Amino acid sequence: MSVQKLAMVVSAAIVLGLSAAARAEDGISEDTIKIGFFGPLTGPVSLYGYPVINGAVAVYNEVNDAGGIHGRKLEFVYEDSACDAAKARAAVKRLVFTQNVFMIHGGSCSGAVAASRDVLMDSGAPFMVLTAVLDSITSPVAENIFTTTQPASFDGATMAKFVASIPNVKKVGIIANSDDWADAHLDAIRPALEQAGIEIASDETFERNASDATTQVLNSQQAGVDAVLLVVYPNDAAVILRDAKKFGLSGPFVGASSQMDMLAVAERAGGLQYVSNYFVSSYLNHPVDAQESKEFSDLYLKYFPNEKLQTLSFYGMSGAYAIVDALKAAGPDLNREKFIEALNGLSDGRAGPAYCKVTFSPDDHQGCKLGHMWAIRDGKVTPIGETWPE
Repeated sequence: MSVQKLAMVVSAAIVLGLSAAARAEDGISEDTIKIGFFGPLTGPVSLYGYPVINGAVAVYNEVNDAGGIHGRKLEFVYEDSACDAAKARAAVKRLVFTQNVFMIHGGSCSGAVAASRDVLMDSGAPFMVLTAVLDSITSPVAENIFTTTQPASFDGATMAKFVASIPNVKKVGIIANSDDWADAHLDAIRPALEQAGIEIASDETFERNASDATTQVLNSQQAGVDAVLLVVYPNDAAVILRDAKKFGLSGPFVGASSQMDMLAVAERAGGLQYVSNYFVSSYLNHPVDAQESKEFSDLYLKYFPNEKLQTLSFYGMSGAYAIVDALKAAGPDLNREKFIEALNGLSDGRAGPAYCKVTFSPDDHQGCKLGHMWAIRDGKVTPIGETWPE
């Protein structure tokens, strides 16, 4: 073999080797695509870990059972963030640089995910939010960061729109947690109420996991409010509703989407009598036990038959459907650039159990912005629309 031919062979081998190495680093092989998950797998909020992740995994498992995507099966690796900012940042780094994932589908604690935004951007790995809602995670747009979970600002707008539609509401009270999650909702709620000509007559803070809401309830009552917005987490909503009934504050009460598991809130408060005038914003189409949700409930239980079916079971599904559709659209010669391009091209795409159609563009990576309201009717959670029922 001549020196020139030998050099050509060596060069070709180097190119092929580099190409294979690059593909491996991207989490792609001839027959697998590696997806990384992170979330609070341990700790006091681990409820938002595997129960949420498993909804997405159920979607992916169904795809695998049907043969995968362009001949590749989806493979999963998991890292624990424990709902902690430093641990979330470390989890992202491990997934990208140690586990060598193609992309990440993760994040249930808004603060921890938001604190990881710069690491996610620098990693270059496509990232789909699992269920975190802070707008600052996906806005301003970062090339590789997407969400199909309704952002907090749109959740707040859904609440405000509903309150403005309630007959004869002139003054309202707000009871809110004191954190970035609540602030993101309030930044949308306050101007929307002002535009509707509704006065915020009482504006109360409620610390997470406090056991008494007497002050907040009495202040709202003294202000003569016609409705109360609850920008709090489920345990806190239960405490407020319990004390509201105790002191005769009758509502209506309008809760954020964090409270979608309304029957659990009712149970914590003390029973259905505490939620008779209680409405909650939802970015899911129907509750998990509704006939309309049977396709997704059956899917979850098919792959996780021993797990409790709950509202959290649906949270990760919309992002999984968007990822699957984009992987298909990107074609067999997959890389991150083509995948991101495919995500940016999704329009009116599948959202599974979510109350939206998934639409992204290069200028907008918040793919699901719509919400509506749920109430408890005859002991069951029931969708009632975006405005006060006639």
